[in-house]
Amino acid sequence: MADRLLVLAQFYLNPLETERWNTSELGRLHRLLFSYYRDSEYSVRDILRDLSPDCGELVIRGIVFGAPVNTSRLFLKRPTSSNVCCIFNYRRASYSRFATKRAEDDDEMRAVPKVVFESNSILNSVQFVLQGTPEEDMTNTFNTNNAFQLTIFPQEDYATLQSTTLGEVLVDHNTIVEIPIQPMFFTSAKEVHGVPPHIRRCYYPEEGSRLLNQTYYSLDECLLVCRIKSMVDHCGCVSPPMGGSSLDVAFCMLPDLPCLMRWKTIWYGYNEFSFLQSKDEHLAQRQCEQCLPTCNGVSMSITTNVAPLRRTYNNTVYFTGLLD
Repeated sequence: MADRLLVLAQFYLNPLETERWNTSELGRLHRLLFSYYRDSEYSVRDILRDLSPDCGELVIRGIVFGAPVNTSRLFLKRPTSSNVCCIFNYRRASYSRFATKRAEDDDEMRAVPKVVFESNSILNSVQFVLQGTPEEDMTNTFNTNNAFQLTIFPQEDYATLQSTTLGEVLVDHNTIVEIPIQPMFFTSAKEVHGVPPHIRRCYYPEEGSRLLNQTYYSLDECLLVCRIKSMVDHCGCVSPPMGGSSLDVAFCMLPDLPCLMRWKTIWYGYNEFSFLQSKDEHLAQRQCEQCLPTCNGVSMSITTNVAPLRRTYNNTVYFTGLLD
């Protein structure tokens, strides 16, 4: 059964995947899940989260501003477009399709202590020790290596690698990785406000809100909405890990997987015979040219400093402290 449930991982938006099952097999698993949930709709997003390791199993030790912390209280387990992540300092409402689950997730988020940074300093930082999963674990992976994947994003944005404009970092085993985050604040003169957005190449808050028809705008948010609209155009539904609580859209289920797989080949543009596609199929490959950065606010840049972690020092094994 575990092997069959791996087909749910194809709802993630990782490119270059091949279909695991045919349509009839997907239909049988679809009916099985319907019966398991008492002939009511099942949430692929919540199932994927329940099948993933808890954050306390992955982030086993931590220090915040020089003091040890309970990492289980600081991290939230949330499905994203590419996998289930343990998210630190997250401040975005739940994406579950069920109201009771959304309320439970939001209560959990409000209970997590807020960490506010004031400067880039070793004395004003967080340090975490990550624990790898054993080889016999059934966790489904997409990368050829087994490094940890860290995605950096603003705390109000949806955590998606496909949209993030800040970046990702791969942390190998037995290494210490320092990630300074440098903010750059910017603003624009009043005269710029009268220039059309397509010329100044940025949006003011009220313009971005009108574009997305929601109160929050960012470049990442616009790219997220663009991808969701592209899925709906092509398949009539959105992949459950991508659906947002603020969007009134239908969620794709197992019988929709073949269409989503076809959407991915078009969106990512790796079809070797694209000249044979019909014009309708190009609806999926949006360029998202309407998505622009904000005209004032803060921009973040990241760098990494990597050093190997020695298991011993002068023939002495680490027994105490964060490196134990």
